[in-house]
Amino acid sequence: MTRPGIWLLPLLLVGCASQSSGDSPDAVCQRQAYDDPKVKHLMMPASVPTVDHDFDLTLALREATQKCLVQKGVAVRGGVEPVRRD
Repeated sequence: MTRPGIWLLPLLLVGCASQSSGDSPDAVCQRQAYDDPKVKHLMMPASVPTVDHDFDLTLALREATQKCLVQKGVAVRGGVEPVRRD
């Protein structure tokens, strides 16, 4: 039979680690992205949500977050860039 304390310690450590990520540059920039003028414009209630509108909003949030990370001197992670419409 195992003691419950053995299983409780890893859960406590995971809980403490997840709380500290709120101050990371990624988290800060994701919150600041909502203050970007382009994002605010796309989030106005007068806009009718469509697939294109959702794509534009997602793209604007991503660009604002990456711009913030670059300004903070944090390297932007790689990945697949979304297809841009002309």
